[in-house]
Amino acid sequence: MPLQLSHPPLGDIQLDAVYGALSDRHRRLVVVRLASSPDEEVPCSTLDVPGSKSTRSYHWKVLREAGLIVQRSTGTGMLLRLRPDFEERFPGLLDSLLRLEGPPEGSLEGPR
Repeated sequence: MPLQLSHPPLGDIQLDAVYGALSDRHRRLVVVRLASSPDEEVPCSTLDVPGSKSTRSYHWKVLREAGLIVQRSTGTGMLLRLRPDFEERFPGLLDSLLRLEGPPEGSLEGPR
């Protein structure tokens, strides 16, 4: 049975939590990567975020609890996608992030 993950209701998403989640470079780049294909679910294993499995899981949890992503268990793995209604809460925030960060690169590691 797939793991059930909690996601905050749209009205409960706080800007402080969003900024906190985006303050980490690796999490920002995950959001940029997901924003490049907003309707696509991406396997967590394809995102090249450095660190242990528990560190990566922590990053997904921070992004999910901040309301930026939707995370879904498939039983054998996890899929991530950008939260489709996020723009309703903070219009233009993701567009600004994409302009500042530029287009996603193939890897989330390395200098920018």
